[in-house]
Amino acid sequence: MINLLHIVRNAVTHDSRVLKETGVLLERFPDKNLVIAGFHDQGYAEQELIGNRQVHRWRLKSRPLPKDLFSQAIKFFEWQYRLIGAYKSQPLQIIHCHDLEPLPIAVKLKKLTGAKLIYDAHELETERNAGQGIRKQLSQWQENRLMSFVDHLITVSPSIRDWYAQRYPSIPISLVRNIPQHIDANSPVNPLRVSLGVPNDALLFLYLGGIGKGRGVEAILEGFASQGVKHHVLFMGSGPLLQQVKNYAKQCSRIHFQPPVPPSEVISYARGADVGLSLIEDTCLSYRYCLPNKLFESLLSGLPVLASNLPDQAKIVTDHEAGWVIEPNAAALEDFLQRLEASSARQLRMGLSDRAADLRWENEAKALLEVYEGLGT
Repeated sequence: MINLLHIVRNAVTHDSRVLKETGVLLERFPDKNLVIAGFHDQGYAEQELIGNRQVHRWRLKSRPLPKDLFSQAIKFFEWQYRLIGAYKSQPLQIIHCHDLEPLPIAVKLKKLTGAKLIYDAHELETERNAGQGIRKQLSQWQENRLMSFVDHLITVSPSIRDWYAQRYPSIPISLVRNIPQHIDANSPVNPLRVSLGVPNDALLFLYLGGIGKGRGVEAILEGFASQGVKHHVLFMGSGPLLQQVKNYAKQCSRIHFQPPVPPSEVISYARGADVGLSLIEDTCLSYRYCLPNKLFESLLSGLPVLASNLPDQAKIVTDHEAGWVIEPNAAALEDFLQRLEASSARQLRMGLSDRAADLRWENEAKALLEVYEGLGT
């Protein structure tokens, strides 16, 4: 019997936000049966326990179809059919919908079960980098049509919260930033500098997460490959620009790549670097207002961050004296790297943990629990 249902559009294992939120909920409501419904991907079990979370990964026969709108619609309707058939008779109390794509399914399940509906917008969903033209129009239409069924909206940055509050003033909104869980000061440190051969007078910069358009990848590659730059960069992630990263890594000994690791191992790797990178480009409102995982993962690992001059990111960095802010382009990055001395970055790292002491997942978890308790869980 399922009481709390989380719907996601991935295989769950690497979704740190969903894993953190569900972990908090199971700790607070141990008598509730919580299930995460995600997509099946090759190499994963269709049903699995992650910690004490039940994960259902739904295998779609239509998944191999291309990504044109017609094919995507076929995939969606198969997904909807499978999920509604599986959960419509369950005694659901809360349906927690992650991102916009599953929201129509969540609304149908709400109507069938009487459950309360939480919409957890991990981005500014209708203003994303990938959503342009007809896709953007469809997402705006869909969100506008379905928001009246939402009992509570959760989002990830102050600017995105304010944008939704202005657009949907009647819907309660809470801010739950994607800050990592508490880091033990004695937790292991992966010796990345040694394994990658970074010299003592150079710094190791770390890029975490999706390797795609709009995330400063091309600028980072060009900047670190430039003559006169002595610092190194490690990419840990996957995405559409992965091959470009690998090509640069073959040509430039200062550029490195490593596949992504589970969320539980990210901090160990991050602590082995010197500076975090969060050079999101101002290509859409969602990116302009974002607070990326990599920003907080770096700061809580004790790394100063080189961030884009975007409002929410810049405020975190400047308020906590936690790094530098530049325009996310190759010329600005190259100029910064050529001027940056390793000693100044290491000095900035001193005391950073104390300056960032208020950035704790425990504070965000309180806001999440207040939402659930307010909905009668």
